[in-house]
Amino acid sequence: MIEFDRALVTASYFGFLPITAPKITKHDIELTRSCGDYPHYDATEKASIIRTYLEEDFASLPHPIALVYEKSASRKKFGSYALHFIGSPSGIAEATLIRATLSILSEEGHKNLRVDINCIGDRESINAYERELIHYARKSGANSSDEWKRSMKEDIFNLFRLEMPEALRLRESAPSSINFLSIKSRVYFKEVLEYIEALGIEFRLAPELVGERNHTSHTIFAIRNIESEDTNTLAIGYRYSRLARLFGLRKEIPMAGVSIFSTSPRNARRQVYKELPKPKFYLVQLGKDAKIKTLSLIELLRNHRIPLHHFLGKDTITVQLSNAENLRVPYLIIIGQKEALDGTATIRNIATRAQDTVSIENLPRYLKNITL
Repeated sequence: MIEFDRALVTASYFGFLPITAPKITKHDIELTRSCGDYPHYDATEKASIIRTYLEEDFASLPHPIALVYEKSASRKKFGSYALHFIGSPSGIAEATLIRATLSILSEEGHKNLRVDINCIGDRESINAYERELIHYARKSGANSSDEWKRSMKEDIFNLFRLEMPEALRLRESAPSSINFLSIKSRVYFKEVLEYIEALGIEFRLAPELVGERNHTSHTIFAIRNIESEDTNTLAIGYRYSRLARLFGLRKEIPMAGVSIFSTSPRNARRQVYKELPKPKFYLVQLGKDAKIKTLSLIELLRNHRIPLHHFLGKDTITVQLSNAENLRVPYLIIIGQKEALDGTATIRNIATRAQDTVSIENLPRYLKNITL
């Protein structure tokens, strides 16, 4: 039986389903041996999610699928919690992961948070960037130590990880991955940044975030406290769709995840809940502007402890209404293009078809009144 602590409950507001952490098998470890052992880039855990996805036939479920779990004690060096967004090639995946993670950290008392973000793109982009980095390291580090040259030959991305004098000197003027993105990758990263900007989230472009060359791709982000003397990373997330190929699949599965390394400050009391909040509302969004507003609305209502059902990865109204019907919720909250522009929401009683238009500012009070 899963116990729902505050982090799991907070994630559930954004549509993440709490599950038991998947077990790591020897096969997972063998498959990802070439990916290295980096606490921030845990390929083995990601492989366990893909294996679980295949074994449990998650492919037959409506997509995207959002999962959250507390990591086992043996995996704590790779973080305390993991969130995964599976089946969406859209930037809404990263936006949802970032928004949910910020809410989890804020709920646990962390303040003054900033998102550091970068993009290394698809395989074509990564190959072009690696070639440029190798050329740069050879040219600029010709007189460097043998140890340095060995580390660069082993993995050119070590330029951004090592604390050797050569690394510290060379990465100040190292080429940035975003200058080598393919057209498709540029469009993708632009969409991610548009979501983040629209949500009012403070962020910094961080060219030093390059991930792990054998399984990360596209967006990589880290969340840090900008006013703390401790600059450790509180959370890090990225796309790991490329790992699906290791399981013999012909196509990549769109997958993104985040590991949270810090939740409750030291000595904080751990709250445990026996069940998740039961939503009485289903949030329907129509159009990109509406989807952007939706993430902000979920956070607003979460602060007022009003849970929602939603399906952010789907755009068609037919799929969303069908999902709402299956969940048997009594009310719809509808955000279309007009509502997004007007700063309103339409509330519809499914049984009577009666509906009201309410400003976003007054929405929490309105929803609490109709469910009394």
